[in-house]
Amino acid sequence: MDYQKYLSQRARNLYGSLGKQTSVPIPGLINLGSGTPDFVPPDYVFEAMHTALNQQKIQYTAWTGIPELRAAIANKLATENGVTVNPDSEIIVTAGAQEALMATLMSLLDPGDNALTPSPHYDEYTRDARILGGTLIPVDTTPESGFVIDVAQLEAAITPQTRALVVVSPNNPTGTILPKSTLLQIAELAQRRDLLVVSDEIYEYYVYDGNQHTSIATLPGMAERTITINSFSKSFGMTGMRLGYIAGPAALIEGMLPFHHAMMICANVVTQYGGLAVLSQPRDWFKDVLAEYDRRRKLWMQTLDAIPLPYSPPQGAYYIFIDIRPTGLTSAEFVKKAREEAKLVFQPGTIGGGAGEGFIRGAFTKASPEFDEGLERFTKFVRGLI
Repeated sequence: MDYQKYLSQRARNLYGSLGKQTSVPIPGLINLGSGTPDFVPPDYVFEAMHTALNQQKIQYTAWTGIPELRAAIANKLATENGVTVNPDSEIIVTAGAQEALMATLMSLLDPGDNALTPSPHYDEYTRDARILGGTLIPVDTTPESGFVIDVAQLEAAITPQTRALVVVSPNNPTGTILPKSTLLQIAELAQRRDLLVVSDEIYEYYVYDGNQHTSIATLPGMAERTITINSFSKSFGMTGMRLGYIAGPAALIEGMLPFHHAMMICANVVTQYGGLAVLSQPRDWFKDVLAEYDRRRKLWMQTLDAIPLPYSPPQGAYYIFIDIRPTGLTSAEFVKKAREEAKLVFQPGTIGGGAGEGFIRGAFTKASPEFDEGLERFTKFVRGLI
């Protein structure tokens, strides 16, 4: 039966964009490119959720989330990021950053509109824009610049249909942290061209070698034109619990609410209490997590230096962007061959834009001893190619 004819044009445009999804495990496969952190939050997070269940807190919350969690998010933004928001009108608690992203773009893009973002980038931005009949225009960055966007090129890509600039720092997949000087240039551009900025900050806690994350909403003139997206998934190891948030001007938040309601009504109430618990306690426990990820980061770099294979040194997030052009393979060919011959999983650099061709995304999210074995397999595999 031809089911394609029943699909909307929107669905046909996206058919197969996620590839074949399977939950069947493959024995011996090591995923060295996963975006899922391998740690769990402290016990008190689970205790808070157990308490919420025991108290039968299972009804809808306010669309925007429970007041206590919104207050905790506002406090976190103020104390950690220097961003001041009203918890009653400028925050929506969402089912992860993924829903936050979709609700944001639904409120900004009409068919034919576009947003701009540096490439390589997270591919969901492209997919969401296409669902809405809009376009995400990638603006290429280069390994020579450390994948830092040239703001003059960003401005050159603006069209009359451009509604927003999307900034992701630390970046997936490159691990780049945009320096404050670049953010200041983006801020000046946004104000001069009257554009909004969508700032995806889900990897904010993963910074290395003395680098610092800056929230663009703190820069002069940017609080009123920045939408900040964040999540509990990466920062607190709560990926499957689906909890995130949007912070921004009240009028924009109000415009997002119908889309948020249509998709979710509200975020999972039990998970919201878990999020409240993790924001109400010190983050001392995360120091060990970051130290372990930094250890794996350095092992990745040592491995690549020894092969040798070029790479972009990760400043943030938990990814390493590896230049596989010396192998003579395309990104897709390398990923396929590594899976079949070395039982290693990676993401092709092209998953988020053409600027990633010739690169793959590695990650620090696999615990030892599998991580160490994976690096050994990778070394043997690549040396057999070059």
